[in-house]
Amino acid sequence: MKDGILRVWDINREKIIQSAATDSQICSLLWLPKTNELMTGQGLPANQMKIWKYPMLINSSELYGKYFSHKGRVLHVALSPDQSRVFSVAADGIACLWKCHETEES
Repeated sequence: MKDGILRVWDINREKIIQSAATDSQICSLLWLPKTNELMTGQGLPANQMKIWKYPMLINSSELYGKYFSHKGRVLHVALSPDQSRVFSVAADGIACLWKCHETEES
């Protein structure tokens, strides 16, 4: 069964605070503390990573390489300690290192 809904819960009240349709299965999730965003690693149909503005869960960008995109679902995403890079690994057996958005502060 395919759900494809990103949900943020208030676990104390057991209620959904916000939700958004991702149009894909969510395979991994990462919090980006510098920008207050969520990143989803997704499966079919596009096997991409999306960035969601928090708390409204508006899709602000999608990560695709200039010359490469994952061919299998993105199983894991991790943030480097200095928050300058994102590491992704997918079911296609490929691991990627992505440069994060640069801000005026960086």
